[in-house]
Amino acid sequence: MKAVGMTRTGGPEVLEVLELPEPEAGDDLVIKTAAAAVNPVDLATRSGLIPTKLPAVLGWDLAGTVAHAPAGSGFRTGDRVLAMTAQLGTGVGSMAEYVAFGAEHVARVPDGMSLTDAAALPLAGVTAVQLLRGTSDRRGKRILLIGAQGGVGGHLAARLLGEASAVTDLLVRPADRAEWQELRSGLPADGAVLTDPAHIAAGTYDIVIDAAGAPDLFDAVRPQGAFLTITPFSAPTPADRPDVAYTLVGVEMDRDDLTAVADAAARGTAPHPEVTVLPFEEAAEAHRRLERGGFRGKLVLVP
Repeated sequence: MKAVGMTRTGGPEVLEVLELPEPEAGDDLVIKTAAAAVNPVDLATRSGLIPTKLPAVLGWDLAGTVAHAPAGSGFRTGDRVLAMTAQLGTGVGSMAEYVAFGAEHVARVPDGMSLTDAAALPLAGVTAVQLLRGTSDRRGKRILLIGAQGGVGGHLAARLLGEASAVTDLLVRPADRAEWQELRSGLPADGAVLTDPAHIAAGTYDIVIDAAGAPDLFDAVRPQGAFLTITPFSAPTPADRPDVAYTLVGVEMDRDDLTAVADAAARGTAPHPEVTVLPFEEAAEAHRRLERGGFRGKLVLVP
């Protein structure tokens, strides 16, 4: 079978389409991959910023159809499913024609949703769900979300702007300001769309959520407030603000959260990013596009 992987770290040119044996049909669910999304963590793994055992198959997100369903799994051959693998921990990458998963980590794709669209949801959506679950009571709080235009940021914004009990400001790229002003109009949460971090005063917010890597805004948190980040390589030093509750958010595989993300996207209450589809053979080009910055939507690779 084909798989997007690498035998050495470096630039996008180290990516290649490998020929690997198909996973054996055992106790795991085997999924025939229809699409696998590209995420920033894949770029960090490929470059060596995040160490991984080599050779490696990349990818955390996928959607496809069940090729083998063990007895008692709750699935049948041909079922449309989506899944997320924590590739760094499991060693299992999603960018392969066939991927074996524990059935407990797999969810069904809602009717009417394409498999390429479904593949764009897992990592970003589940990260957002789990991050918000870890925040303190947000009622009556003032919140800053940094990087609403990103994958995780978009899911966070959709949920935060639906909360009338909090005031949520969004910090986005200047080019995205008009779009986000329109998107938030009519939604319950009060707040502003900001583009210049230099205009954000120290001690302004009860909660700062950093989905883009802006450690300098650690000071924007009030004493006894909270700062949450998903960017370990561009994070503040917690010891600099012992009066702030600091959390580096890691994502866990969870079927219930995955199902909630897919169902919310199907209902239109969560982002459904525009998908750009490329073949496995153009994985290096997908990495280049994402690495250049400013890319809109989600890059998805297909076998």
